[in-house]
Amino acid sequence: MEQALHFPHQPNNTLLYLLKEPEFASALAYLVDYKNHFDLKVIPKEFSIEISNNEITIAMIIYSGFEEKEYEALKNRENLHLVSLCESVKEMFEFKNLDIKIIDKMAWLFSVINWSERDFAKRLRSLKSLKIG
Repeated sequence: MEQALHFPHQPNNTLLYLLKEPEFASALAYLVDYKNHFDLKVIPKEFSIEISNNEITIAMIIYSGFEEKEYEALKNRENLHLVSLCESVKEMFEFKNLDIKIIDKMAWLFSVINWSERDFAKRLRSLKSLKIG
């Protein structure tokens, strides 16, 4: 079954697909505020992807326009975090007044590997203990 595309650019659809996996959402939330968060809902929006539960709200900024169209609805939530995977977002004029956290993709990947209880992730974790030579 083919998944419907939400965003016009494939990388953003891939990001949405990954975030819908609990390990990816939980690992991202941990990187953002260093607490464990579970039962996170992932909601695609026009300019961002919202990841939230009753303890945290994360807005993964995808496109410029977020600051005008989506930020107002979120800005009063407690424990709100604005994040991006793109370092240049912090330099963009549109986002100059927003406190945006940049998440390193490799740090996120390794966090997912450490969080996951899936067999494949467990095998990847076992690489750390290999003694070769």
